[in-house]
Amino acid sequence: MSSKWKKKRLTRPQKWVLALALLVLALGLANLGRAGLALRYAALLPDLPMTVSWAYLAAMGGFWGLVFISCAVGLMRFRPWGRWATLIVATLYQAHVWVNHRLFDASDYALQTRPRDLLLTVLFLAFVWGMLNWPGVCKVFRPGGNDERTSANTPG
Repeated sequence: MSSKWKKKRLTRPQKWVLALALLVLALGLANLGRAGLALRYAALLPDLPMTVSWAYLAAMGGFWGLVFISCAVGLMRFRPWGRWATLIVATLYQAHVWVNHRLFDASDYALQTRPRDLLLTVLFLAFVWGMLNWPGVCKVFRPGGNDERTSANTPG
């Protein structure tokens, strides 16, 4: 068997990137699911009084779903654009969530959950920004960063 077909072992930073990519993929799929549910409920409950329309919920779920899935693909392929796009998208997504809270939250319960939501936002952004700015992970996204000869875990 030629050396061309040998599998390369993933470095620890590459494994962390793949773990983050799975989280980003899960967010993308969850948002696509949200879009699908909004479309389904729009058909079942067209006259339900709401502070935001079903069309808006479906469009935003579809948009964020596709964007997160694109970022996950970039991360899984260790593309430099995947790193910076994920940083931008994660931040904009959380900003969008908070704009929605300010504009559309109408119940007392929604107001009561804001401290928890703020904590989850901070933890999510700290994880994404911390992970993608970790020096070992940054090397993965540089040209030659996936090459075994330039890996921090191999001598030489």
